[in-house]
Amino acid sequence: MQFESSSKQYEWFFACPQFIEPLLAEELLSLGAAQIKIGHSGVQAWGDLAFAYRALIWSRLASRATLQLAQGFGKNQAELVQLIKTIPWEEHLRLDGSFKVRFSGLNEDIRNTQFGAQWVKDQIVDLMRTDEGQRPSISANPDLVVSVNLHKGKASIGIDLNQKGLHQRGYRDPEAYYALHENLAAAVLIRSGWHNLLQSNAKSICFLDPICGSGEFITEAALMALDIAPALLRGATVAQRWLKHDADLYSQLLLEARERQQSGLAQAERFRFIGADADREKLTTAQSDWAAVKLPAAQWFQQEPKQLKFVEFRAEAGLMLTQLPYDAEQNSIHWRTQYAAFGQACAQLPEAFQGALFAPAEAPLAYTDLFYSKTYRFLNGRDEYQLWTLEKVLQKAKPSNWISEDFANRIEKNLRKLKGFIQRGHTNAYRIYDADIPEYAVAVDRYADWLQVQEYAPPATIDEKTAQQRLDQVLITLSEVLKIPAEKIILKQRKRQKGLEQYERQAQGGQSLIVYEHGVHFKVNLIDYLDTGLFLDHRPMRWWMQQQAQGKSVLNLFCYTGAVSVHAAIGGASRVDSVDLSATYLAWAEENLQLNQLKLNPYKYRMIRANVVEWLANCQQTYDLIFLDPPTFSNSKRMQDVFDVQRDHVELLHHAMRVLNKNGTLVFSNNFRKFKLDPVITERYRVEDYRIPSIPEDFQRDPKIHSCWLLRAR
Repeated sequence: MQFESSSKQYEWFFACPQFIEPLLAEELLSLGAAQIKIGHSGVQAWGDLAFAYRALIWSRLASRATLQLAQGFGKNQAELVQLIKTIPWEEHLRLDGSFKVRFSGLNEDIRNTQFGAQWVKDQIVDLMRTDEGQRPSISANPDLVVSVNLHKGKASIGIDLNQKGLHQRGYRDPEAYYALHENLAAAVLIRSGWHNLLQSNAKSICFLDPICGSGEFITEAALMALDIAPALLRGATVAQRWLKHDADLYSQLLLEARERQQSGLAQAERFRFIGADADREKLTTAQSDWAAVKLPAAQWFQQEPKQLKFVEFRAEAGLMLTQLPYDAEQNSIHWRTQYAAFGQACAQLPEAFQGALFAPAEAPLAYTDLFYSKTYRFLNGRDEYQLWTLEKVLQKAKPSNWISEDFANRIEKNLRKLKGFIQRGHTNAYRIYDADIPEYAVAVDRYADWLQVQEYAPPATIDEKTAQQRLDQVLITLSEVLKIPAEKIILKQRKRQKGLEQYERQAQGGQSLIVYEHGVHFKVNLIDYLDTGLFLDHRPMRWWMQQQAQGKSVLNLFCYTGAVSVHAAIGGASRVDSVDLSATYLAWAEENLQLNQLKLNPYKYRMIRANVVEWLANCQQTYDLIFLDPPTFSNSKRMQDVFDVQRDHVELLHHAMRVLNKNGTLVFSNNFRKFKLDPVITERYRVEDYRIPSIPEDFQRDPKIHSCWLLRAR
């Protein structure tokens, strides 16, 4: 249909989500654009008014349509005001009308977009104000939106012709949550091949979303299939009080859209739409939106994909498209199980189906074991997503082996070496693996029937993707070999910490359990903190303290969660003082005492919250046994001075030896691998290197895990 009144050519900018610009360009050409130029998050197009109105009515991909009025320099206010003055505002904006300014970017003078919008508004008002003082007003619901964009010293000024966002369709509940905008859903559908299926000669076409959520895909698929223009649902699409608006032209184009809708609905029997989701609330939202658009009947199932009878979804052609859930907090074993089950279920689809999977970029879609043909990038808000297209929905005859044989063999070998240690039953918390194979740089500790996996930073030569794949293999292999479910494997990524950060809360999981060693029970927490509350490599020294403590006074410095204190108390110590700066860990130490039926008593078991260095320097009491295991480095905000174990250990040990009784013993340990004991210590005190006896059987592979000395007076 041609319209004589629309022959004048204009320049337009149609905004859209990043990565779908090429699709939008094709759409605009199909709607009558004379020329297009793809930009960042949008497309410039040249065309007449009829083209622009068709785009406002029919575009499924654009977010906004702007008529470009002026482009030029805008590096400061002086240049920008000159550009504003070139625009004949009286040709676009009524004197009794209203407008608002949408401003983006900054320049030398304008460093705030809110100020920029106000400043541009003032310039336009001043230019249009009559001698009688008449001028347009500012409104939150204006006749026109003036759009100003600054970028690298250049400026563009235009008018938004859409009164509502073009991504909106008008059927959504404003109170409900939706995973993605309608125009992004439309773009995903096009990339998935839905548009091509609609243009095929197939007499029956099925669209299936087995995890439909709030129904973004199924509703947009129906609107495309039934040729329903978004503007017919949205309403009030065009800025009708724009002075150049051609109401007759726009009305004729709307009439054309309504006629096409009637023709599309007449073909409804050709299509079958199926949506399913296990979440009742999401499924209800999808059904409600479907009903609001008054679309033909669809089939809805409140079921998980594995419960659906895929073989019954028959048609000459079909598309299975869904957004797969993904949460990085869940480990690889969980997603391997979920995605593998999904792939197995979808593989039952009839041969006529093609498929597509949409998910966050980091989601391991390979776990579905489905063959894919192409991948596409999308941006959903600020999050990057991926789309896998499947020419045929087929799962590999032989599923991928996600188990690492080398890693599995090493785990089994380590367990054979530790068999005697484990069978003796002294503890149910021990190390199984510690970067034995360089490619799998993790430490694996068992705590009762749980595992904690600590990932070390991979070498710089290993790319991020390879490192992630190896970590996935580790988690899956551990679950398979040790028969531990995914939810009981906790992953920690260990990075260099500052001060006491290694002792501070990392999360809010609240996951704690009880483990034992040498008859003593401890609470450990595998999630909330970087460390669990129990240093496994100190097990022999805790046992040593228990054996030596009978009738003696004990001082536990930098006591952490009080494990040494509890062992000493169980061993029959006459008094145990525990000193630490953290109130959290002192409270944890109290819990450990109570867990072992030891009642807190200020005359027998004291918890002292203090800076250890300062407290020790002023201490007037003496002790028979002192346990000193300081951090390597600490710049905690609660400490006035920075502590460095290499620099400060001489002074610290002198103070500790001062409060040690004549026949007493000081246990000095630390895990700084480059630590060197100052010769002045060996000259002044009797020093016994106790490192080898202090290393437990499960840490023999790494004898440098810590250093340990016994100090006594000469």
